[in-house]
Amino acid sequence: MSEAAKSSRPLANRGFLSLVFTQFFGVVNDNLLKQVLSFGLAAAGVWSGVLGEGGHSWVAIALVLPFLLFGAIAGQLADRYSKQLVTLRVKQAEFLIVLVAFTGFYFNNVWLSLLAMFLLGTQSAFFGPAKYGVIPDLVEDSKISMANAAIIMLTNVAAILAVVVGGALYEAYRGTAASGAPDGQLWLPGVALLVFAVFGLTAARQMPGLPASAPGLKVQWEFFAPYVRTVKKMLGGDSPILVVCILKAMFFMLAYLVMLILADYTLVLGISEKKVSMYLFGTIGVSIAVGSVLAGVISRGGIQPRLILAGGIGFGVAGLLLALAPSSYVVIHQADEARAAKGLAGLPQNANVSFYLKRAENRLGKLRGDLKFEKEGFSLSERLDAVKSGKHQAMVISSAYLDTFPNRKVTPKKDSNGTIFYHLVEDDNRTKPTGLVAVPVESRSGDVWKVVICLFVVGASAGLYVTPLQALLQKLSPVMARGQYIATSNAIDTVLEIIGIGLFYLLRNVGVGAQEIFYLVVLVAVATMTLFIMRIRPHIHKPEWN
Repeated sequence: MSEAAKSSRPLANRGFLSLVFTQFFGVVNDNLLKQVLSFGLAAAGVWSGVLGEGGHSWVAIALVLPFLLFGAIAGQLADRYSKQLVTLRVKQAEFLIVLVAFTGFYFNNVWLSLLAMFLLGTQSAFFGPAKYGVIPDLVEDSKISMANAAIIMLTNVAAILAVVVGGALYEAYRGTAASGAPDGQLWLPGVALLVFAVFGLTAARQMPGLPASAPGLKVQWEFFAPYVRTVKKMLGGDSPILVVCILKAMFFMLAYLVMLILADYTLVLGISEKKVSMYLFGTIGVSIAVGSVLAGVISRGGIQPRLILAGGIGFGVAGLLLALAPSSYVVIHQADEARAAKGLAGLPQNANVSFYLKRAENRLGKLRGDLKFEKEGFSLSERLDAVKSGKHQAMVISSAYLDTFPNRKVTPKKDSNGTIFYHLVEDDNRTKPTGLVAVPVESRSGDVWKVVICLFVVGASAGLYVTPLQALLQKLSPVMARGQYIATSNAIDTVLEIIGIGLFYLLRNVGVGAQEIFYLVVLVAVATMTLFIMRIRPHIHKPEWN
């Protein structure tokens, strides 16, 4: 499409709107499936322990790995063929994929459900280069930032819808089962995925036909070699486009870390999966949308790279506040179900309680003034053995560490009054009880709004950060190879995402609480700001960057 034709059309033209809504419904399905699977594999989920502690991180791997495996081929196809045709084909493939997901959920097969997640990721990998590569063909250059802001905003609105619906779907799917096989509405997640797949295909059919940008391109059916060739091209010029790609990838690494952390906030705050979806994941989605729109407004008529630094600072500060925030606490002691159901009142009079953090002692002491406290080392295993042997009658810990004991097997229970407590078991099959129970001391549900405020800053900062980076990538990529450049950028995103997910999984399995992983988020944010100052700041006064 000529520049004259593009400039005569509003941003909200048929082609761009078709792209926006195709992306919207695709994101809904990706995140809907990811949310239900994540809750099922997270602590106290129906499949918890199947993949080890932090098992829900494998859901993220299944979603992002295809971008690395197939992105190079997808980028070439986006340049070789019409991006409209590529979009239509991947949306048609989505139907077969959701049938796999339906089968997996209905028959309680977590492996089949994970396969569906991988296939949806593959579909998104082939859509990615066409999606972002077609934006400059649909809108004029002065509207690229606004177009990206609109895409990012509605992407996050879609993610909000998905996580809110996903939390409710998971609770309906789980039914009354506290652990083991679900016994709720097993058909529901699959049907929901099918409905949104229909909407996505309908939107894709409205996109006008577009010519291929490089119809003579010979597609190289290679997995990784095209990335290497494209990176060499990025390094060959004086443009810092590779640094732009790395900074964008750092954003996605941070995003995945935050999402993985929040799945464990059912324990950190002592709230339900539905509330975690609505309040926490929902806040992230809304705030990224707000930040993206703000970035688009500020950048109207151009690109504002300075927003990248502002976003990195906001992300880091809010992440630090979340790392330092207190969590819920539980007391672990030996008791039968009758005593456990009494909550804190079931703890013996004048019991000797071990603690590590002073604030845990203070919280418990305010509720039971008769208790005697003794400071012990950080090792949870040693403190647990002390309770088993009778050296201490109880121990108090942050609930975020509840699932980090040896074997990491915690089974939630409820008495007739709805009081929650946990039986600790030793073997992988959850059949060998230790005789120990974990009783919530005091919920931190009152701190939800403090967490929400911090998460809003995180999300808004993320929107400010990524919007100019996405626009810079499109602007600095050569027209004839834009799909390949975007595919390579997506591959770099995936590499850093996998590194972040791997670090999360490692830290959770060595006993680091979910909340404390926000310190890693802060370190990554500092790294992004440092890289921006060193490699991007010298270029921001160039005309094409403004």
